Amino acid sequence: MSSGFASIEPRAFRKKQNLWLAYASELGAPLLRGTARILAGRPSTPPSEWRSGLILSHTHIGDVLYRTCSLPILRQSLPDCEWTYAVSPASAEVLSDNPHIHEALAVVEGEDSWHLVRGGFSELKSRRFDVVLCSNTLRHYPDLALAAALGIPNRIAFIDKGLSGLVNHPVSFRFPDSYASYFRTMVAAVTNRDPDWPLRPRVYPSAADEARARELWWRSGLDDSKPVVACSLRTRQADGNWPQDVMVSILERARESRDFSVVLCGSASDAPHLRALATTLPFPAPVIAGEAGLLAFAAFLERCAALLTLDSGPRHIGNAAGIPVVFARNLSHSKVEAGRYCDTETDLAPDVEYLTNEETDRITRALSVDSLAAVLLERISVAGRPA
Repeated sequence: MSSGFASIEPRAFRKKQNLWLAYASELGAPLLRGTARILAGRPSTPPSEWRSGLILSHTHIGDVLYRTCSLPILRQSLPDCEWTYAVSPASAEVLSDNPHIHEALAVVEGEDSWHLVRGGFSELKSRRFDVVLCSNTLRHYPDLALAAALGIPNRIAFIDKGLSGLVNHPVSFRFPDSYASYFRTMVAAVTNRDPDWPLRPRVYPSAADEARARELWWRSGLDDSKPVVACSLRTRQADGNWPQDVMVSILERARESRDFSVVLCGSASDAPHLRALATTLPFPAPVIAGEAGLLAFAAFLERCAALLTLDSGPRHIGNAAGIPVVFARNLSHSKVEAGRYCDTETDLAPDVEYLTNEETDRITRALSVDSLAAVLLERISVAGRPA
């Protein structure tokens, strides 16, 4: 059996047909290897000679934030290499003023890195990158296809799901692990470091972001004499989400035991829904929806005593802000991969994973609201500070 076959991790595949496709890709490894070499037109080089690098990943806010904790190590270990992060217009802002990358290039418009905006391929091609980090562990093949098509001579990627012929700097990941840990594993392999640094996301709000956060705080009439709990109840994910009424019940039950302020948070498109929800609550709940950029929102969360949220972008922004985050893990995903990765966050979900929407609804409604509310109250206490 070849090393390509041996590197495949069967447990990482939820669909059997994808596992067989991974094995089949190793049969074509020599052809893929030769094609990638021809497209590159340049030989592979050692890290000491890299001057320009590209980072590819899924580009949702959480996916990008997962990787920010490892960017300082990448930059410090390879100081002569300037890194470009290919992102979507929606997620570019979380990398604003990040000192560890050269640029955030908003050229990705779809779920995968090969879905580029018009002119995006030419924009990337013109940079003549020396190295690319293909960092996805789910749908990794778009990263590899794009990297080869761009002619990048040093292609770093995980080979646990096949297509090793397109990779000349292979990395293996431990499965299962948190999504944030996977990129840390890759950076550790590239930099010859132990993967032991914290996984907390990093953002860099500007003075203007801080000022905007203060403005929203006072305009919302939040009372500094008691804790403020931010609450995010909307998500782009179609499956595995906790019912909104369950989340609201947790909030209401907790507030029966302790007086704290609540602010409902979301995007501009969430605003009508959140305002309607606010009118049904037995307590005041100002709405912050689309009125602040992502970094201003991070600065806003820094002032809060806790965040109650679905498993969505705000969860990771809350982790970056360093506040207690109480999140309802998406139950359609792996409990390890999508689970807790910062010591300041708490996963409300029971020990289940890969559920259908019907199973998610049934199981979450059977949970004790009193117990879930107690978790939220305990995390507010840990915060130890009124906002």
